[in-house]
Amino acid sequence: MEKIDLNLLRIFIEVYNLKSITLAAESLGLTQPGVSGAIKRLQQYLGKDLFVREGRGISPTYTAIQLTESVNPALQQIEMGLSNVHSFDIQSKRTFHVLVNEPMMQLLQPLVEADTSLGNCEICFGLTPPQEDDLFSILSLQKADLAIDVGIYPAAGYHQQACYSDHIVAICRKGHPRIDKQLTQEQYYAEKHITLKIRRSELYAADYFTEDTISQRQISCECESLLSMMTMVSESNCLGVAAGSLAEKYAEKLGLNILALPFTVKPISQKMVWHNRHNKSQAHIWVRNKLLDYLSQIENKQ
Repeated sequence: MEKIDLNLLRIFIEVYNLKSITLAAESLGLTQPGVSGAIKRLQQYLGKDLFVREGRGISPTYTAIQLTESVNPALQQIEMGLSNVHSFDIQSKRTFHVLVNEPMMQLLQPLVEADTSLGNCEICFGLTPPQEDDLFSILSLQKADLAIDVGIYPAAGYHQQACYSDHIVAICRKGHPRIDKQLTQEQYYAEKHITLKIRRSELYAADYFTEDTISQRQISCECESLLSMMTMVSESNCLGVAAGSLAEKYAEKLGLNILALPFTVKPISQKMVWHNRHNKSQAHIWVRNKLLDYLSQIENKQ
């Protein structure tokens, strides 16, 4: 049997992971005809089909699934081995792209700007997409190096690490006519609310991070931005729910009281996620450790 071109297997794995010739071509920096041709060559070599049309996309055949289970771990080991050959120097110009949710962006960005030990490296933040599939697609296409968010579920080919734990609190403006230092369930349901949905779950934050079932409340306004919600609460008699770290950061500036929710709350568990191809990359390990150090600084101040 003739020797196989390993590049064909690399292209095949990318098409398999992304379920798209177009996305695989974009990820690999190749043309669509080039990727299609590589898949045809591999199919001819194996004598079996690897993908079939399904709707507007493609789906792997049983042969493709078997091939992936055998080949993918070996290719990942090769990529990791090659990445370890190249040393990482912070004086070499490089930009790391990190996807985060709004609380993480508010907490991390000032620390990055104040850090004088980055050399010629930059860490730039963008918001995580609402859909988890879109998040994994961005990481697979290497349009971002890693992500930090809540509500991310384990996925094959990706590594996750718990990196920060926060808590949820209620907020109201200082001088609220009916609420001061404590909040009862009766008061919670009697007041109007400015709400924020958890982008990935489509649940309100209070419902997502409490053990109890919260009854319907009076919704005055629904915001997409946590900071916008906090600002609106500071200018009204409505209640809001926010991450404790962010509430503490802006309470004095916005004139807010921070209150314990009258429910059993769950921790806000932030997770860092990245593609397995970066597990042993020196550059990637450096930026992960940088972010973990920032988060440790935040926790030590609480």
